[in-house]
Amino acid sequence: MARNQQMLERDAAPEGGFAETLPTPPDGVLLAGGNKLQKQPKFVASPLGTPGSGLRLLHTFGESQDGAVLRLGVLGSTGARRQWTLEGTEAALPLGPGQLYASVQRRHWGPAWSGSLILDAAAPAVPALGWRKTSNTPFESRWLSWLGPWNADVFFGGLQGHTQPAHPYLVGMRLQVQPLPSLQIGAARTMQWGGRGRDQSFKSMVNGLLGRDNQDASDQQPGNQLAAIDARWHHALGNGHQVALYAQITGEDEAGYRPAKNMKLAGAEWALQRDGRSMRLFVERADTVAGVLGVAYRHHIYLQGYTQDGVVLGYPSGGDTKVTTVGALLDAGSVSGEIVAYRGDAIASIAQRLTPGSLSGINAAVAWSPRSGQALGLSLWSGKDGAGRDNAAQLWWQTTWR
Repeated sequence: MARNQQMLERDAAPEGGFAETLPTPPDGVLLAGGNKLQKQPKFVASPLGTPGSGLRLLHTFGESQDGAVLRLGVLGSTGARRQWTLEGTEAALPLGPGQLYASVQRRHWGPAWSGSLILDAAAPAVPALGWRKTSNTPFESRWLSWLGPWNADVFFGGLQGHTQPAHPYLVGMRLQVQPLPSLQIGAARTMQWGGRGRDQSFKSMVNGLLGRDNQDASDQQPGNQLAAIDARWHHALGNGHQVALYAQITGEDEAGYRPAKNMKLAGAEWALQRDGRSMRLFVERADTVAGVLGVAYRHHIYLQGYTQDGVVLGYPSGGDTKVTTVGALLDAGSVSGEIVAYRGDAIASIAQRLTPGSLSGINAAVAWSPRSGQALGLSLWSGKDGAGRDNAAQLWWQTTWR
């Protein structure tokens, strides 16, 4: 909902501007009780990160106007493979037009609401070191100024839940530009690299960053890379109405230094903001068949695939699925909610996450804030694939002090 509010404000502004894909949650304590979702995709986020019972604590010890931040986060959940983590923790120092940071945070790289094909917030947080641009200033170079405002995020993190090879790393890079107030274009790239027994030399890293990882079919390749391009166009219709079209293409392979074996996503949305209330409706179609079956989010070197703690880092339904989602976000002040219905297919006999067959389900969440700093919510997930139905519910309470 925080991202929804930011996008309403940016789209209504004549100069446009970037909304944070995942705004920082407020300081506070959140307690939740519920059952675990076994394997169905999660298109509505849990405030705990995953369905189940647990605790989330966030507290900022210092935050200055120049960008320095020190924040501690603790997350415990029965629904996650790693039950206790430091998710939400962040230390950042200003550097140039952005911040140098160390964090344990989730990322959502892309314009869609149901998920991102390359790096999605449904996956557990990746501990990382990085740099991100925090201002919307344009390039100063006269050769690049036509690209308009830009932002970026570059990080080097550690992946967990891998045994073949153990302890690989994840390198991520994202750049967004706004050549027109109504148009935003993004490019992203991720690379699984290293791991126990793998070449972790500087040369291997450089070869990977230069794309020299498809020249040898053996396990001596530097790593496993994905690359994505996305775009979002919006238009204000007046009287609080806004519309937008967006798309994302993510390549599981590379050919001629361009993404190949592509997964695709396209969506459209309509939003209304009036008298402090808002509503957003969207419809999206995601195809995670990467050219041929059995390729998406998999790799012959990283046998646990493109995952973090066993959860796909990309689109929530995993590889080899075709899914249509229809959703609504409502914000009426003290009451807010989100609902997403989905239907599609897991079409491969070796579908990565789901049992082959038809997919369908509904995710929903509602929150009530009786007074400032207090909230009570209920989240529901219900879906089925070729193996049958899977349901989960979560009741949560949150108090904040920032």
